Amino acid sequence: MQIKGIKTSVFEEGDSLIDFINEHIPMFCDGDVLTVTSKIVALSERRVADKSEMKTIIAKESYQTIETPWAILTLADDGWGINAGIDESNADQSIILLPKNPFKTAKMLCDKIKNQHKLKKFGVIITDTRSTPLRIGTIGRAIAYAGFKPLKDYIGEKDLYGRKSRVTQSNHVDALAAVAVCVMGEGDEQIPLVHISSAPVSFTKKPLSKKDTQLFLLPENDIFSYIFKSSKSESCKSQKDK
Repeated sequence: MQIKGIKTSVFEEGDSLIDFINEHIPMFCDGDVLTVTSKIVALSERRVADKSEMKTIIAKESYQTIETPWAILTLADDGWGINAGIDESNADQSIILLPKNPFKTAKMLCDKIKNQHKLKKFGVIITDTRSTPLRIGTIGRAIAYAGFKPLKDYIGEKDLYGRKSRVTQSNHVDALAAVAVCVMGEGDEQIPLVHISSAPVSFTKKPLSKKDTQLFLLPENDIFSYIFKSSKSESCKSQKDK
């Protein structure tokens, strides 16, 4: 797999995504994956607001919010995050929201680039960053994708010693997003596009189903929810003992 960050001109609010990509990456080949930062997707949609509106917009973009000393934890379509993905970094005196319908945009870019370059296998990932519980720093993740299957399923397959896997699924789309964001950076690098060649993913011509585009787990199906339930119970017990 080869990964190449593309240093570009500054993407301005209202600019065309496909024109911007064609300007900076003139050639794609079968088996390539293009990763695009959500910032420029949002800018193309004019998803920009004044800083004074931040709290109001966070509430509007979320199903649930929890105030913390550092930021607002928010529950949105793709799970828990911080400030509903709204960010001030690399925004000129404003805030940038997440794209409105990133899966629609990812499919549009994938279809147009495949047609332009006469490709059979091609993928697009729209990236963002996220904080992870009990880990320092942020990591890249995918908020949308098109053209390939996001997971590699090992359920029922044997390991080196013949043991069959019961639950393992490898999240390839988030893994690729994390690598891409590592190349993109989060400062003044000016690398909103990353071109990945020979990505180890399973390409598909079929449109992704609703099931394929939902990697968010409900709390009752998330193994880590048991940790927080247990921690809450122990905390309550400790308070009672006092």
